[in-house]
Amino acid sequence: MSAASGVWRGWPVRTMVVLFAALWSTAQMPPVSEQTRVALDRTLGAKGIYVSEESAYKFAFPRADVSIRIGQQRLSPAQAPQSWVTFQPSKQQEAIMNGELIVLDDEVNPVLSAALKAKLAVTGLGPTLLSVQPTLLTLNVNAEGPYQSLASGWRQLLEEIRRVRVAARQRAGETADAAPIVNAIDPDPLNRILQMRGSATDGIYRGAIGRVELLNGTPIGREMGMSTKVTIFGTSDRAFLDADMILSPDELQRVLLALRTRELNITSIRNHLVGEHPPVIFVHVWGRGTASDLARAFRFALDVQVGAGRSGN
Repeated sequence: MSAASGVWRGWPVRTMVVLFAALWSTAQMPPVSEQTRVALDRTLGAKGIYVSEESAYKFAFPRADVSIRIGQQRLSPAQAPQSWVTFQPSKQQEAIMNGELIVLDDEVNPVLSAALKAKLAVTGLGPTLLSVQPTLLTLNVNAEGPYQSLASGWRQLLEEIRRVRVAARQRAGETADAAPIVNAIDPDPLNRILQMRGSATDGIYRGAIGRVELLNGTPIGREMGMSTKVTIFGTSDRAFLDADMILSPDELQRVLLALRTRELNITSIRNHLVGEHPPVIFVHVWGRGTASDLARAFRFALDVQVGAGRSGN
């Protein structure tokens, strides 16, 4: 038996069929023309690398603007994680784009808002490395459409990162730590706004909305983690919101837009499970303001999730 045939031994037939179909489809993709590649280079202000076997044009963007350390070791721009984006022809529209942005924590939500405004789909957000300074996160973005529109959208994200970094340098040294706030949240007004039956313990409000999912054929519910949970702490006038929303893939983009429209910050977008049906995504949310304003903002996102509100309002 050849080495090549040994690779496939033990693979399920269905998996092999799907893989061969995907490889065949890739081989049939039209090329990205030289004219298109030149236009992409110009729009993004960088030179891409063309992989003809996959009709893919890929760009890398080092974070040379930030000094990155792991422990005491400083990384060069070539050693540090890099943002990247790849363009290729699409079966549905002119092109499809997929990429990852390496962002600092203060860049996440401005860049996420810019992506949604540019009609790019945000599909993931999580830590890039452990024990790294400053904190780095990876924001996953993809979309389909004309090459030029997709490239312009990605360029807007790069420009937003630059804008945030300039503003951060201007603010450096202007802030000071504040003492912790004593928790004194009244649950009744929040329950009326959120339409929940939450409670307050030691002045901290907690509420949850459960749902049932199938995990490997077994029903699991709220107490197994299948819930949208919200915590509001602090005082009525100076409060903080910490929440986790459980969403379907179809709900994700409109709820992200609803959260950002109401100035709630998104801190992660990830899966908690493998093998659940239907698939679910968890979005972690953070905000600050008055307790009632935070509750109204979160209620708006819940309404948009079920189709009772419009995310752009």
